[in-house]
Amino acid sequence: MSTTTGTMPSLFPFGLSAERSNLSPSTANAIDSHLMEIASLRDATPGDNQGNVLAVVTFPKDKPARACDDKIWENVELRMSYEKLMGLGSKKIQQMFSPRAQARFRRRHGFEQQLPPGIEYVLDFTPPSEGPELADLTAALWLPRVVKIWFLAGQYLPDPVLEQGLGLASRPLADKAVGAILALGHDDICKGLGCLTDYAEWQTKEDLPGIVEDSPDANSHIPSWRKVEDYCPIRHRVAIVRVLKAINGNGLLLNSAVRLWTVAQVAISLDVPQVVVDPVTQWLVAPPNTKFIEICPEKAFQLAYALKIPSVLIAAFRILVNELAIDYASSNPVPSRPQLTWAQRRRDDYGDYPSDPVEYAARAFAERIGGKLKLLQSDDVFDRLPLPIREWDKLKHYGTLIAALPPGGPLQKAHEALTSALLSAFRQWVDNALHPASFSARFGQRLNPLLEAQRSHYIPAATRQPVLNLYSRLNPAQKALTPFFWDHLGWPEPCSDFCAALNHPKPHCAEAFNRALERAADENPLLAGSLHAAFWGGPLDPTTTTTITTATTTSTPTITTPGSPRVRFDPVAFHAQLCAAVRALCASVAPAARPDAESGIPFFLSDHLLLSLDEATELAYLPIWADGLDDGSGGVFQEAIPAAEMGPSEPGPGYHTGFTTAGTEAGTETEGGGNAATTAGSVSDLGVGVLSLGSTVTSGTGMGTRTAGRSVQVQESGASSSSVSGAPTPSEGFTADGEEEGGYADARFAQPAGHQAQGVAIETYVDEAEEGAGCDSYDEMDFGSDDGSSTLDGFEEIDGEEAR
Repeated sequence: MSTTTGTMPSLFPFGLSAERSNLSPSTANAIDSHLMEIASLRDATPGDNQGNVLAVVTFPKDKPARACDDKIWENVELRMSYEKLMGLGSKKIQQMFSPRAQARFRRRHGFEQQLPPGIEYVLDFTPPSEGPELADLTAALWLPRVVKIWFLAGQYLPDPVLEQGLGLASRPLADKAVGAILALGHDDICKGLGCLTDYAEWQTKEDLPGIVEDSPDANSHIPSWRKVEDYCPIRHRVAIVRVLKAINGNGLLLNSAVRLWTVAQVAISLDVPQVVVDPVTQWLVAPPNTKFIEICPEKAFQLAYALKIPSVLIAAFRILVNELAIDYASSNPVPSRPQLTWAQRRRDDYGDYPSDPVEYAARAFAERIGGKLKLLQSDDVFDRLPLPIREWDKLKHYGTLIAALPPGGPLQKAHEALTSALLSAFRQWVDNALHPASFSARFGQRLNPLLEAQRSHYIPAATRQPVLNLYSRLNPAQKALTPFFWDHLGWPEPCSDFCAALNHPKPHCAEAFNRALERAADENPLLAGSLHAAFWGGPLDPTTTTTITTATTTSTPTITTPGSPRVRFDPVAFHAQLCAAVRALCASVAPAARPDAESGIPFFLSDHLLLSLDEATELAYLPIWADGLDDGSGGVFQEAIPAAEMGPSEPGPGYHTGFTTAGTEAGTETEGGGNAATTAGSVSDLGVGVLSLGSTVTSGTGMGTRTAGRSVQVQESGASSSSVSGAPTPSEGFTADGEEEGGYADARFAQPAGHQAQGVAIETYVDEAEEGAGCDSYDEMDFGSDDGSSTLDGFEEIDGEEAR
């Protein structure tokens, strides 16, 4: 039902109802909220009458503009709190309080002599009329293409097939239009009050071609009053008023993509993004309005990055990375991103970044998934799948036993033929998954309508091609970057089909191997025993090998036990185990649980994309706040520097660090129970390999007696050990007390600087100490007197000239 322009203002606050306007309650509420919010921007609210700061926004006088309530936009003045403004942490606003800026604002608004009562500061938030700042603001506030036509999302009725989803029982709201309260709000300049003359433009329509621009060959589906300007100075100023009122505590209604974009950019320019984060987030994540992220992920990414909205940032990032990774995997890559993605989505710009996270993550994603495809096509694929294939492990173990037989025998040939056939059959499985025809035959009947209903949202019918036709043009590496390949690969191949492929081109290779294996076991008792052990010995240890020798035996091993199966290869069991391993791989690449389950943002239009990015690789290129792990370190993670338990051994480059890895003893046991000669080795904590500590153990009563000795390797590495016990011991501290005295001497003087006189003197002293006889243990060596004097006392007796 239509109403005249002249009657609407008299009905304010409007109170539209379903009975009076023939509108649904939700649509009537959307129109009512829109008009009441416009009125509230002109009227003072309780929060606008308090504070000692006067905020001013002036509107152009030469071109008066009217809002949807038929009233002209006039200058706005509201009071604000100095403490609240400064508490926002905005450098932009803080600069406006400088004495120079205050003088300029007072002069501009006629407050040079006296300020209004209760006012101490004047802030002019009016955008500049010229200059570089205006150019930057205009560029930021320039409306993206999808933002200008997003009102169509509130009118477009999707195909009901979307509600069924793919791999899900249902997708609530997927087949519904975006609510009028989110999408159908009008611009701040109303041209001819058209928005209030035809309420049909506030409701859904049956004949819309999608959320697309007008086609040059068809009648316009966009009303003239819905065609907004790319940049509007009035819209800019009204958005500033909205942000200031939000700072004062008033509500912020975002009822259109145009308003969302403008308000967000104004908040960013004023350096107060926190004021609009919550309403912007609510607008973006409210289903089915989340389709904005899928149709225009670039702008969603740009907003989320600037406002620090992790859930939206990750959702948009997944889409952008997958689309760009497919471009990188192209057989004929181009220097720049194509205008259209492989699925014909029209790209937009997502901003400039010093280190483009999308580009780096896309290359990493293409490499990681490409590595999975190479794994599937490799000769050792059965060894590298996530789950073990016991029949393959058994067959490989049989191969190690067969290798000991004379080469060229029938069993060896049968084994080679079987392993080759298994690899060939699996490669055919992978090739079938890459072939679009086989995929379409299995999934196309259900998938085609769903994908076309999703893409009809944003791709005009005249240019839209079936997505499976586009998929057929991709190379294998690109197909592996889509969910179609993994869905097909993870679908179990029937055992009969696999066995048929296994027997081509050589039939019955599994049976031929089993017969040859049985004959060889009958002819070679040792082989039979080894095969039996391999079959019944439980899990095979890959580090253990069995060698068949020609030694004779007095008894023949038993090949089978009563009721036990024969030693053989089972192709049916192999197929079952292979299917489980392949499904596990597919689940790791394309998990059944959709990625939106983690972020809470539902994806309605992205079933043609592989969105399973890895946190440790692709998602790591996002800023650290995106995963909620911002600990103030700036994203720098490194091992802590070990405590400085030791310092310099002397002036010069000789240093010792706190601890040395515990040593181990190795030796040969003698008949007396002792060790003949043991050389202690220790793994250096400095990463220089195993160090020979040079300690020896002589035979005795079973308890070895150590004699002190230092190897050349220890001297050069700057590490010395006084113990080869099993427990780690600290390197010597700065003390010479008690039992630590000998260790202190070693640690201090194990690495003397050759050009220093004291260092040579210390080396001489150490050598003399080692020559002492009758020391039954390391601890009994005389490194100093027992009178409590320091070890350093002995150095004073050494002739300095000799040391030189």
